[in-house]
Amino acid sequence: MRFGLALSSGGARGTAHIGVLKALEDEGLRPSAIAGTSVGAWVGGCYAAGVPLDELARFWKELRWYGVGRHLLPGPIWRGWTSGNSIRRAVHGFVGDVRIEELPLPFAAVATDLATGRPVWIREGPLADAICASGSVPGLVAPRKLDGRWLVDGGVSDPVPVEAVRSLGVDAVVAVDVLVDPAEKSLSSPWVIGVLFQTSTIFQKRLAEYQISLSRPEILVRPDFQGRPPRYSDIGSAVEVGYRAMEGKIPLLKEILSAG
Repeated sequence: MRFGLALSSGGARGTAHIGVLKALEDEGLRPSAIAGTSVGAWVGGCYAAGVPLDELARFWKELRWYGVGRHLLPGPIWRGWTSGNSIRRAVHGFVGDVRIEELPLPFAAVATDLATGRPVWIREGPLADAICASGSVPGLVAPRKLDGRWLVDGGVSDPVPVEAVRSLGVDAVVAVDVLVDPAEKSLSSPWVIGVLFQTSTIFQKRLAEYQISLSRPEILVRPDFQGRPPRYSDIGSAVEVGYRAMEGKIPLLKEILSAG
């Protein structure tokens, strides 16, 4: 039986995806396909291209605020705070010029068509472009134009891409949801930016819950950060938390795979 991974959006929390992949790797379990949204596309796409997990973890641990700031310098255009070109250079540094259809592991990066609002499953073309389109956060990073469409962050329409990875021909799906629960946020004195972020958080989390209830992945992994979620300035123990969360699901996954 073939299993695939659906790696959610979730910003810095997505570094837990590295731990999930590491736990599978340590058990000798390799997914037959991966679909990722936003940071899930970054981690999943790099893994599909053969980038070592330790190298990915080191990049995120060394990023810190100055690294984030370097990638988010204001651009010369008015489609977003930054053009996203620095982010693309960082992604290209990992995956080079490889195309998705050349990857040894089937992969899909999920973005959102800005004109229609529908999810776009990018399954061919330059991997670096697909990853960047999947993570083009509206208002922060300028949309990317691919195949005549302006694309933004996949989390807007498909935050946990279960159906995208099913489309790659797998029999079972392990969905990893690292999205923020709105209840985690303190709103003792809401202000405009906080309200906008909280609204986005509510939307993505509720959409993800609805999608999961419909698509019914065989296994759902939700890492518990225990009140200390990772931040771009410090991902903390996110990789280890992801590892433990997947480790706890390994027996179930082996049971599913053996039954098939």
